[in-house]
Amino acid sequence: MNDTHGGLLTLLIAIAVTALQLQVATGQDWPVWRGPTFDGHAPQEAAAVVPVTWSENQNVAWRARVPGKGHASPIVVGGNVFLLTHEEQNQTICLLKYNATNGAPMGKLVLHRGVVPPSYLHKKNTVASSTPSSDGKAVYVVVQVGDAIYASAVSVQGQLIWQRVVAPYRAGNGWFGYGASPLLVGNALVIAVETDNREGGLFAVSKLDGRPLWRAQRPQETGYSSPILAEVAGRPQILISGGYQVAAYEPQDGGMLWKVKATSRTTCGTMVWKNDMVFASGGFPESGTYGVSVNEQGPKVVWQNRVKCYEQSMVVAGDYLYGFADNGILFCWRCSDGQEMWKQRLGGPVSASPLLVGDRIYASNERGVTFVFRASPNGFQLLGKNVLGDSSFASPVYADGKLFLRHASSGNGTRQEFLVAIDQRK
Repeated sequence: MNDTHGGLLTLLIAIAVTALQLQVATGQDWPVWRGPTFDGHAPQEAAAVVPVTWSENQNVAWRARVPGKGHASPIVVGGNVFLLTHEEQNQTICLLKYNATNGAPMGKLVLHRGVVPPSYLHKKNTVASSTPSSDGKAVYVVVQVGDAIYASAVSVQGQLIWQRVVAPYRAGNGWFGYGASPLLVGNALVIAVETDNREGGLFAVSKLDGRPLWRAQRPQETGYSSPILAEVAGRPQILISGGYQVAAYEPQDGGMLWKVKATSRTTCGTMVWKNDMVFASGGFPESGTYGVSVNEQGPKVVWQNRVKCYEQSMVVAGDYLYGFADNGILFCWRCSDGQEMWKQRLGGPVSASPLLVGDRIYASNERGVTFVFRASPNGFQLLGKNVLGDSSFASPVYADGKLFLRHASSGNGTRQEFLVAIDQRK
């Protein structure tokens, strides 16, 4: 590829990123994993409408029953909520659609039949853990079925457009089942298939028909992190951690931009960034959180500690990084040098990723508790402690003037999942 062509593609991708980020100004949609700005930030106007406290009978706009089981977070597109689920009794993986205004079911599309979870599926995982992505016209879903990873495109009206096998996915050392969410970059759907054999990698397929576009080599190590699109040091790049490294790839062709030795063999969280610094945490077998500087001299690990934010991602607010560790302890670090500003024990375990709303952070643990606290380096300030059900693995998202939560209740020995819209106007 010549420099002119490569430069044009980089510019087009930068324009596409900006266009997607501009959607956040309307406050209507949350179309992809970690939201329109790819970093778990809600638009500024969300702070005026999202409450800090709620309960089963307070500030609940609506509650809808969700059939089956899944840990995928909801996405919201064009006034509708889309949710992935696995109905074990029917052995199906389905894409559900709800009206974002009132929670009315709007449709269910069966994507796969005869789905039996693999024997090695971790007790904290499901076969519907990958959050879908949407460009406003179609919803893109990636799941594991048997020994393969499948990608599907569904129109927002609910019709299957295409479905393809992306790559083999055979059980190896330390496998827990698939869980990475797909990333939309221009006309490509980028999918991480992190395996301990040569069949894995970072795959890009056309969002139009699913045909392969490119494949980037990844370390031959088991991993579960989702790729994310970031602008670091003024350049769009795909970030991903795992395999004892933090790495960045060209969005247009998967070419490696840089890599640095950091993190552990296996990570699950999605990377975050601030200017020319990127941050990753994990994992297994070692634990650690890392701050990496990226500049013309190349990447360099600036700071690290032994805190483990494994399944969950972190969030940056201003000049500070916040991590809700596996053990239920919340940390605030200075981005530039990793200086610990404070820590606070809230209670875990933790799988969901936090959401920034104005100067507040919403963070859920696996017990169905969502903590709301001030995003400030000047000490911990709890604003709300809210309980819905007794199980919460999906991350809270904001769209359409509401906070959306997926949780489950296990009363009377029967587990039932719910999708709930939180709105202080109700």
